[in-house]
Amino acid sequence: MALLMAIALPSTNSHAQSVDPIGQTIIFWHPHTGERERALNELVAQFNVENEWKITVEPRSWQTPGLLYDQIILQLTTPPENRSLPNIFVTAPYETATFALGGPILDLTPFIQDVEWGFEDEADFVPGISELGHDPFTNTQLGWPERLFAETLYVNMTALKEIGFDSVPTSLTELGEIACDYFAQTDAPAFQLETRAPVWAGLATTNGNLIFDGTAYTLNTEGMRKSLEMMNHLLAEGCVVRQTTPFAAQDEFTAGHSLFYFGTTSALPIIRDAIRQSENPFEWQVTPLSNKPYISGPTLSIFSHSPEADLAAWLFLRWWVSPGINAAWNRATGSLSIRLSAGELMAEDFYPQWRAVWGMVNQGGYFEPSVAAQDVVRLEIEFAIGRILDDPTTLEQELSALNDLANEILNEYAPIKQASP
Repeated sequence: MALLMAIALPSTNSHAQSVDPIGQTIIFWHPHTGERERALNELVAQFNVENEWKITVEPRSWQTPGLLYDQIILQLTTPPENRSLPNIFVTAPYETATFALGGPILDLTPFIQDVEWGFEDEADFVPGISELGHDPFTNTQLGWPERLFAETLYVNMTALKEIGFDSVPTSLTELGEIACDYFAQTDAPAFQLETRAPVWAGLATTNGNLIFDGTAYTLNTEGMRKSLEMMNHLLAEGCVVRQTTPFAAQDEFTAGHSLFYFGTTSALPIIRDAIRQSENPFEWQVTPLSNKPYISGPTLSIFSHSPEADLAAWLFLRWWVSPGINAAWNRATGSLSIRLSAGELMAEDFYPQWRAVWGMVNQGGYFEPSVAAQDVVRLEIEFAIGRILDDPTTLEQELSALNDLANEILNEYAPIKQASP
């Protein structure tokens, strides 16, 4: 981080209306492979043929999000004259906020608001979506979402009906009661509990509390305490167990061995395929435990190179998130659309579990913090949750310490240049 912060930041603003993007070649870095990479390449080829400015986009896959992140960090810690940064790239928004500490990330706000080049239909986006990619410290839009994920509850409806319930739980209290009924009737845990930070952010928002209020982390809340108290009770009663190996909670659910699974909708296609291919397929649903789900998702961001290249990159970004293209891309990835019209196009014939999730996300929700500290704070949340589940008597002490630590990290990772009040 110190290396990143030591790099000088060049100006990223340009007057879009006075520059000419014709004939620009744009480098696009992404982490996709296999079918997703093929779908991405087909869409990029479509843009290259159809765009009126004769812009050429050259995609480059780094195979995984981790390798893409590492490559950008490598370039940012290389002397400027030897760097090879892409024009446009896709990563988690908190990673982009980290890059912005030492890299020329373009503020998209002037483009978004531009009368000629901006979005013509902002009302078509999922409400509140601009929070993903928005840096609250500098009041800049460092990225724009391309697809969405939501934390949700997966339910084995076949098993639920077998223990005498016809409908999914609508609150954490009801979920706890059903979990213990399942355990009493089957002598098997209802689900495996993870310590992943997004799971607990989703549980906290179920109880009506944000984990970040726009300026500070708010982890020591009644919502987080209630969630931990209930889960500790379920663990003590044997109604649920801790996950001890990676992906065990998801694997047990798709195998039909668990009643519930707390997970992200990014796994929807994987879970659907696994259930289809299992020896004993079962009926399943996804459901929110709140009318405002916890939402995350990758964003497209632009490294500033020149006014002409920046505008060309923006024009590609704008095309990429247009309704028809966004619908096509989210069909390929199984993700949730960022646009209401694209979601409607997909809902016409996409599978029912996707439609159920879309019905809870298209009204907006609580969005994952887009601050550089989030990458580290996610780990600290996981560690603290693990300690509390190991020893429930430490709950108050651990949550208080976690909240203080998270905000210390937030301040440490804050940009040196702050937005004017």
